[in-house]
Amino acid sequence: MMQPELLEQLSWPYHNIINSSLDQEFSFSFSNTEDSYSSGISSDQFLFTDEFVEYLMSGDEFQVTDGDYMEGLEPILGGDQLGDVCRWLREDESEGSFPSPNQCTEPEDIWSPSQSTKSSEVSLTLPGGDMDIDSHLSLGHLLKAYGQAMEMEQRELAEVIRRRIMEKVSPVGETLERLGFHLFQSVGMTEEEHLLQESSKNFKAVFKAFYQIFPYGKLAHFTANLAILEAVPENIETIHIVDFDVGEGVQWAPMIESVASLRKTLRLTLIKSGEDLLGEATRRLYDHARSSGLNMKVEEVGIEDLVSGIKKMKNRGGRREWLAFNCMVGLPHMRKGRSRSHVREFLRKAKELLANSENNEGIIVIGDGDAGERLRSCSGYGSFFEGYLSHYQALCESMEWNVAVSLAEARIAMESLFVAPFISSPFCLRKWEEVREGSDLYAEIGLNGQRLTKENLVEAQEMVREGESLYVVTIGGQNNNEMVLEWRGNPLVRVSTWR
Repeated sequence: MMQPELLEQLSWPYHNIINSSLDQEFSFSFSNTEDSYSSGISSDQFLFTDEFVEYLMSGDEFQVTDGDYMEGLEPILGGDQLGDVCRWLREDESEGSFPSPNQCTEPEDIWSPSQSTKSSEVSLTLPGGDMDIDSHLSLGHLLKAYGQAMEMEQRELAEVIRRRIMEKVSPVGETLERLGFHLFQSVGMTEEEHLLQESSKNFKAVFKAFYQIFPYGKLAHFTANLAILEAVPENIETIHIVDFDVGEGVQWAPMIESVASLRKTLRLTLIKSGEDLLGEATRRLYDHARSSGLNMKVEEVGIEDLVSGIKKMKNRGGRREWLAFNCMVGLPHMRKGRSRSHVREFLRKAKELLANSENNEGIIVIGDGDAGERLRSCSGYGSFFEGYLSHYQALCESMEWNVAVSLAEARIAMESLFVAPFISSPFCLRKWEEVREGSDLYAEIGLNGQRLTKENLVEAQEMVREGESLYVVTIGGQNNNEMVLEWRGNPLVRVSTWR
């Protein structure tokens, strides 16, 4: 096993693979589009200043008089199909927040005979009186109602609720307003598309800032790298790492330096996905290895050819190799989520290869920022949807806590690039379809937990300045094999080690 000196060798700064200062100024000027933003942003220019931009909200009155707006809704609101939504919109819940991401709340029986409706005007009332419903409908309540309508396949009602939500959301408002804005980004939202396009022009700068400021990716990568190095036997000549999703390649800069200092050889096998091009990441890794004096080989292989490809590599190698499988999924800086079926296939092949390796030696490390996997026990889309948004609400709040108000425009760009893709309405539905089977992915594969060391926990706690910040790092899971990064009690990232 590796010695404690590895903690010194595994230094964490961003290294030369991406070298940038946080002092650069973020200033994004959003050009005018042909049509003005219906939600209240000036059509002349969308300029992020040093303070939060005040987003002009539309009126709060919930009065529907447009027949087109209510087209198709009358049959749903009337009769026995749909009852008084207000019974579910309970007054005793906290406004603007959701349950813990680990908590699935079952909806009440909210559907009972509704109030009568007219095509020209609709007035919904609470069960106990004639008070206008809008005074009780916070954005959080509307989002919950949307999730329940989708669960019950009341698509027309869900569309009406969506329109109401869009009157209350903003890309520069409170946390829940921003989540609501990104939730429906794929439903003809020119504002969202425009914001994403302008943010993408500054992608490199925004990515560097996001990765350096926030601990989500750094902690997952550092914990995984240290666990791999601690597990490597002394007599191994080549460390062979199989990476499920290399992304920008930033995880492997400190690993390259550490392996070079150990005078060992590093082999990286990168899993290709679809049309993804890994050439740029591979070039940066080779450059960094060359500057560190490391003998490194990088190969790309499709997941379907992983087993046969590695067997061929071992036959060509001649020297004893030690296998490590690295699977990072759903971390915010990755901007995309791999399907659960691809993760399952990768883990099964990893287990097969380790079982056939010499003395069954090796390790599997999983970094998971995906909220969906923790919500397997939810029995319906409504409770899943609440828990899912709760996770990303906590993520956005932690980002706000870390970024000065003077850099609000940078935070908005980071949310657009690294949070919005995970919370779009179609993505939420796909994620629910993936996890609804309810099985534990790792137990299903038949993996056994490998204990994380106390040194790894201490290093992670120092990284997030536990005690000085609102972050907490804990260890648990099977045989203490799982490290969890929490923000105010909300789990954001989990890193687990398996064999």
